[in-house]
Amino acid sequence: MIPEDDAVRKFQRVISRVDPRLILDRGNIRFVATPYRGVEFGLRLGTAAALLFMPDADLAAPDWETRLFKRFEAARRYLDGFPREETASKRRAPAAAPRASGRRV
Repeated sequence: MIPEDDAVRKFQRVISRVDPRLILDRGNIRFVATPYRGVEFGLRLGTAAALLFMPDADLAAPDWETRLFKRFEAARRYLDGFPREETASKRRAPAAAPRASGRRV
C-alpha cells in the first residue's frame, strides 16, 4: 500500500484537474486492507458529499493519473446530480390544495 501522504498528493493533483469545486475531505481518509486493499475517502461538491473507495491497484499503477481522473470524473457527475444549496433555496414549496368552504353545492 502506498503511504497516506502519497495518496493524498495524487488525489489532490487529479481532483484539481477534474473540477476545482471538488474538495477532498481529509478527515475521512482511511486505508483498508480487507476485503480489498485501498483507500476510503470523502469527496464534497458544494453541499453534496460521498464516501468513496479507491483501489490500491489504481494508486500504484503506472497509469494512475488516467485511472484516478476517470474515477474522480465519475464521482463529480454523481455529486453533480444532487441539488446544491443555492438551487434548493430557489425551489418553491408545492401549492396548497384548495380548502373546502363547508358549503354544499
